Amino acid sequence: MRVPDLIPTWFSCILLDKKGTTMQANADLKEKERFEHYIGYIHNVEKVKEYGGATGNKVKLRNISIRNLNNNVVTFTLWNQKADNFEEDEYLKMTKPVVLAVSSCYLKTYAGQLQLSATSATSYYFNPPIEETAKLLAAHNESGATIPQLEIQTEKLSDWEQERTRNRVALGTLLQIDPNTQQRVLFTQQVMILRIDQTHEWYYQKCDECGGKLNYGFVHGHCHPYGTQPKPEKSYSFRLVMTDGTGNAVISCYSPQTDGLIKDVNTLLEEVADTSPEIIPPQILALENTRHVFQFRFAKPVAKGPPTFVLQKVMDHAPSILPPSTERPSSPLSASTYDESAAHLSPPPATPSATQETPTDMLAITHLRSSSSVRKELFTTSAEEESDPESKKQKTE
Repeated sequence: MRVPDLIPTWFSCILLDKKGTTMQANADLKEKERFEHYIGYIHNVEKVKEYGGATGNKVKLRNISIRNLNNNVVTFTLWNQKADNFEEDEYLKMTKPVVLAVSSCYLKTYAGQLQLSATSATSYYFNPPIEETAKLLAAHNESGATIPQLEIQTEKLSDWEQERTRNRVALGTLLQIDPNTQQRVLFTQQVMILRIDQTHEWYYQKCDECGGKLNYGFVHGHCHPYGTQPKPEKSYSFRLVMTDGTGNAVISCYSPQTDGLIKDVNTLLEEVADTSPEIIPPQILALENTRHVFQFRFAKPVAKGPPTFVLQKVMDHAPSILPPSTERPSSPLSASTYDESAAHLSPPPATPSATQETPTDMLAITHLRSSSSVRKELFTTSAEEESDPESKKQKTE
């Protein structure tokens, strides 16, 4: 508690194992409910991905999305041997949804979202015979009729026609979904542009380092060492209302994701008489009533109002040469803090990531050891664990 007003601020507990060893654990009081539920039904299972070159250490990882009773999705990451040994075949044969409980994970928070990372002591359990499993399945069955349950394909497809229809979901369905549960998923849809939002600036001056908006033309001093010459750029930032017949949604459009929809912003600026960002040029207004195939993602949710989206790619026509895959694991150091709900103040990064599959703590890769296949029984101690000094170490995170 905070003295002298005695306002509760922290949640503390003592963890006790079967051998009598204790450890104190502390957490912010507002996180108490999230710490009490690490159990949920499996929302999505990704394929194993491998990173690293021939001259360095190669790392394998598999991300599993777990949804809890609050409809929040948490990413659980398995590494190396554990990633390979995940019993995917068994999971695919089970009746959906499948409840998954995990234990002994590192817990991190990136951009306000929880991330569970497996350790050498991590275990997971399909449909564990505990009270929480029954409650979770009952709650899921009750809400299933009102909340759309999506079958999401997280892997980027090499075939263009398949990729442009991957996760083809009606806007009317997406508008009913909690954006927090699908922040890393790319959707596609064939839409018509109803109108351009003329209350929003159509371009902005962005920092050549962080991609953030430059207010009044002043450079970001924290992005450029003293003596270096900044080279600010310009980017589209217009918003439009799109429809697919099932619902209308607002989508924000930035450079270079607007490629294939409209000409380069610098070229357009040379053609217009009034370069004020508040005056929408006729070339952008001409997009109204045109049809396109968009790939997009949820914008960061706001406190009020329906969900909005951010354009990721215009997929009207197949490119003559497909660009090389930019898929890579994102790092907490490169995570964007851009808030699309305030797009007129904080534009997105200069090169926003196009992946949604692998937000993991790559800094911990070299410290996590692969281990044998996971245990399937709660609180089972094997002779191997008794003799393994590594399992007796206390985790500090």
